[in-house]
Amino acid sequence: MKKLIYILPVVVITAACDALDQNPSTAVTVDTAITSVDDLANAVNGAYYVATYGTALTVASEMAIYADLTGPDSYQPASSGQNASRLAQFSMTANDTYNAYYYLYAAIASINNALEKAALLEDQEAAAPYVAELYAMRGLFHFHLATYFAPIPTSGNPNRMGIVLADKVFDVDYIGERASLDDTYSLIIGDLTKAVDSGLNKERNTGHMNYWAALAIRSRANLYSGNWQAALDDASELIEDSPYRLYTIGNYMKSWSQEGADEVVMEYLQTDTYNPQRYAPGYYTSPEGYSEYGVSPQFYAWLQEDPSDVRSQAVADYSVAPSGKPDYNTGYYPLKYPGNAGASVPAYTTNIKVFRLSEAVLIAAEAALKTGADAAAYLNMLRRNRIQGYEDVASVTMDDIINERRKELFAEGQIAFDYWRNGLAVVKDGFTVGPQDGKTILQIPKEEIDLAKGRLIQNPL
Repeated sequence: MKKLIYILPVVVITAACDALDQNPSTAVTVDTAITSVDDLANAVNGAYYVATYGTALTVASEMAIYADLTGPDSYQPASSGQNASRLAQFSMTANDTYNAYYYLYAAIASINNALEKAALLEDQEAAAPYVAELYAMRGLFHFHLATYFAPIPTSGNPNRMGIVLADKVFDVDYIGERASLDDTYSLIIGDLTKAVDSGLNKERNTGHMNYWAALAIRSRANLYSGNWQAALDDASELIEDSPYRLYTIGNYMKSWSQEGADEVVMEYLQTDTYNPQRYAPGYYTSPEGYSEYGVSPQFYAWLQEDPSDVRSQAVADYSVAPSGKPDYNTGYYPLKYPGNAGASVPAYTTNIKVFRLSEAVLIAAEAALKTGADAAAYLNMLRRNRIQGYEDVASVTMDDIINERRKELFAEGQIAFDYWRNGLAVVKDGFTVGPQDGKTILQIPKEEIDLAKGRLIQNPL
């Protein structure tokens, strides 16, 4: 009998690893016991694999650019009949959203099983770093689900429904109901806080939710919740104390093909042997791929107005097809998914940047503005690392911060959420989608609604 996603007792096992810095590796799904710390390490890696599984509508495919597709600066050079165009046109229905829901809840079910088994292990000291990471992962995966399937707390949306909270191993006959929005963000921030309060995992750790990644995502969750001072405190600690450093003008462009680059706090891995796929953002942003995510001509022109800003180099004019390429989809494209260095199929394999240090600077600027602190100091910090010959400004506005986020974080899954959480409407392609519009939230999959027997409330259209 089919079960609701969040109670699936799945554990994903990878090749044995001895340390927390073991990268997630190719995995298979099996039901198994966790009887050692090595098993626990494998379960951690396996949960990442489930969440980023190489198929459509996961956090390593279209959902990585969902808020760009629905944002004001994108357009579709081609319509290949894939999900990116449908997301951009706000036409996804409850019949289409299963993968965006399933893989995250399946990963959370794995996490809950691992946490339950971890509490029974004899060597609790050795297990503790993995337990901290599991809580951080659970907070992050719930946060992804909340941004897809529930309104943002500061958007003013009258719909105050959150998501189903999967915070433990459930009985097989359990049917979840949607929590309040407040309780949803309380769980997200609470899980991230458990990871932070542990004080563990402060070393750099590519592809994993370490201490700094938990702090980073908590700063974003606090910003979305309107906890401005908490967001500022978290972002400030990350900026001042973490081992990450802002890209310089000189290394900004080369960073997009690097793994573990200077300012990448958290990224989902996507390599030749780990989740390479046609649904990767790189294939959507290629004029020879699906070509369903380009930047608008207006956004391209806006970035080119200041050639001293290195970010103007992160978009390309492919408006003229090269000779002999009749299937070339002309347009303007972001260059943030060039493929990892040495990849055999670059368009399939670029690590997904979940959080960069530059976002912490922008969070700090916004939270500082909203608490009466010095917001300009943070924007000046970022711009000095992006604009040749930049001269500091004495003050900034919210419009300045939003525009800086557009320049810095385009193609990284942020901008529509930035608009809606600040009460702004997205205007694009004949659509005007305000923060209280039902189009800001995806429909819960029909399969889950049907299985819940009336207890799981669908999002209003």
